[in-house]
Amino acid sequence: MAPQAGASDQSDEGGSHTDPELKAYLDGMRQDLTQQMEGVRQDLSQQIVETRQHGEQLNQETRQHVEQLNQDTRRDLMAHAEQLNRETGVLIEDVRHQVQLVAEGVMTVNEKLDRFHDEVEAQIFGLDKRVMRLEAQRRSGSDA
Repeated sequence: MAPQAGASDQSDEGGSHTDPELKAYLDGMRQDLTQQMEGVRQDLSQQIVETRQHGEQLNQETRQHVEQLNQDTRRDLMAHAEQLNRETGVLIEDVRHQVQLVAEGVMTVNEKLDRFHDEVEAQIFGLDKRVMRLEAQRRSGSDA
């Protein structure tokens, strides 16, 4: 154990004041660093909390915005559908009117065709009578 005492004596001779001063300086540095690290930890924890809160706020705002967009879109689609229904109703009414006009035109043409048929039939009947009379005259003139 003597050599340890000698080694201790040598360090005490040249720096007996240095070791406790160095130790005190290093202890002070360690405390400063520990305090700084604790401050950084606290700041980082606070920033994480604030970031989470901000993220949750943004998430909520985004949800509200999306819901508002959904409602606006539904409202716009319903209004557009109602407009299309009205326009379709008007078009259908117009088509019905045009079909009615066509039907009336067909009825008019049918009536004209019926009259024409009756006239042609009357003319044919008249011609038949004339042909029969001429044939009868011819037979009676050929017999004489």
